[in-house]
Amino acid sequence: MRDPIISTRAELRDTLKLAWPIVLNQVGHMSMGLVDTMVAGRISTTALAGLGLAANGFWTFTSICMGCLLALDIYFSQSVGAGDQKNLSRYLSQSFWSCGIVTLASGVCIFAAYFIYLQVVPASDTRSAFSSYICSITWCLPSLFVFFVLQRYWQARHCVLPFTVIMVGANLLNLVACLAFGLGEWGFPRLGVSGLALATNISRYAMLAAALIFTWRRLRPQGWGLCRFDLTIQKHIFRLGFPAAGHTALEMGAFTVATFTVGVLGAVPLAAHHVCLMMAAFTFMFPLGFSSAAAVRVGMFIGSGHNERARVAGWLCIGVSVAVMSCFAAGYLVFPRWLLGWFTHDPAVIETGVKILVLVAIFQIADGIQVSTTGALRGIGNTRAAMIANLLGHYPIGLVLGLTLCFGLGWGVVGIWTGLAAGLISVAAMLIGSWVRKTRSIAEIRRIEP
Repeated sequence: MRDPIISTRAELRDTLKLAWPIVLNQVGHMSMGLVDTMVAGRISTTALAGLGLAANGFWTFTSICMGCLLALDIYFSQSVGAGDQKNLSRYLSQSFWSCGIVTLASGVCIFAAYFIYLQVVPASDTRSAFSSYICSITWCLPSLFVFFVLQRYWQARHCVLPFTVIMVGANLLNLVACLAFGLGEWGFPRLGVSGLALATNISRYAMLAAALIFTWRRLRPQGWGLCRFDLTIQKHIFRLGFPAAGHTALEMGAFTVATFTVGVLGAVPLAAHHVCLMMAAFTFMFPLGFSSAAAVRVGMFIGSGHNERARVAGWLCIGVSVAVMSCFAAGYLVFPRWLLGWFTHDPAVIETGVKILVLVAIFQIADGIQVSTTGALRGIGNTRAAMIANLLGHYPIGLVLGLTLCFGLGWGVVGIWTGLAAGLISVAAMLIGSWVRKTRSIAEIRRIEP
């Protein structure tokens, strides 16, 4: 099919129209963790450290399992582009079976890691906070995965604003519940770290209920519902999903190894590490939103046969991500103490955090490039490039350098973060190279059929 004349300005307008609600949705997901972190800092430094350790382990396993579901971006968006309503409905129905599989897998992994941690770490206030949070927050797993699938389905259909409204409401509910159950405001029992997990669980199930009601009302005339388990479709979903999960595992795994390494350095370095990690993760949500938009736009154009427009859409999402992350890098360099003060009043934590934020600022642009390029590659059906780049960038380069600087040269937590920065820069360079090579012959790329 011959491409129409491409207007970069029009494509940018359409991309931003799709992307900004997705960005808000991603920011909304991370905002719940930020609120938990802020309230935990008001409880104690050890509560903040324990929550940080638990949240990092929890999100590592859940993010890996969510990676298995990222293949749905390809199938949803390309079906929309091709106008294939029958397959679009089949993928949605089968995705709920996929959610059940990954919920079971992530739950087993989380509790296995939890019991191993309890066996190797001596009793302490930090371990107690870790245990309280992880045992409570795991109950929200089903809500996480089903909401994730519904969100991907509707964003493939360019219907994202309702989910933004749901996310805003859930964040307000989470804030109130954290203050009530975490700090005991308004006469509620002060439950500490376990209260923060309870607040998040309540909020996430409220999100799921709203998303299910919206989907049921919109799709009821089409006879939408859960169908029989289809092994063939599940194989196709996980065939493309496993490399995406591998990419997520390698990236998240590097930060998890870093977190547990910092854990042996003491409560202050661990608290500073978690606060800075949450801040970096928050700004990461912006290019992650553009990554999702890239997957949708690129996949839609590939599905409709407008391959050159797919290339333009991918480059625009990458460029916008670079611009946004440049602004965040400047903010981390100019306002580090003010930003850290939102999370803790401990002077030692703030001093350590200021040093870390310099490194966070350095890798912001690279982080934007690597995640947005990953989404663009996913749109053309390539999930392997990100897995290979993360394997090479984070481990032989990032972690080896970080551990050497931390223990070999005595740089401590700053050494770990220097390695993480080097790893992300390496991953970005490899992925942008992959995108350039893959799109040289983009006219030959075809829609992926089940």
